[in-house]
Amino acid sequence: MSHHNENCNAGLTVISFLAGAVTGAAVALLLAPQSGRETREQLAGYSEELRERCRHFPDDVKEHAGSAVEHGKAMIDQGRELIERGNKLAGQGKDYLDHKRKSLSAAIEAGRQAMAQEKEVLDQAMEEKD
Repeated sequence: MSHHNENCNAGLTVISFLAGAVTGAAVALLLAPQSGRETREQLAGYSEELRERCRHFPDDVKEHAGSAVEHGKAMIDQGRELIERGNKLAGQGKDYLDHKRKSLSAAIEAGRQAMAQEKEVLDQAMEEKD
């Protein structure tokens, strides 16, 4: 989903919420047990408050969207750093295991050679006894 579509969806959600809130408030005022004059004054006050909020709405959305985008970029950068660190540690672990495998193979080979030499010495000692 593109960045533009995400902003449009977020804006549409906020506008839908505000429209629902205004509609609910209007229905509540119309059904409230008060005079028509009081209801009209209340509606006028709410509409003025709504106009004032809507006037600042685009700036607020831009501010929050910019902050969210920057936070997202920072998280992506942090994720990349973690992946690089993980790859580096995996490489170091592989090198360590290769080194230990070579050392173990060398020790096994040295043990085989020592055992072969001892066997020769024992075989010669047995032949001399016979």
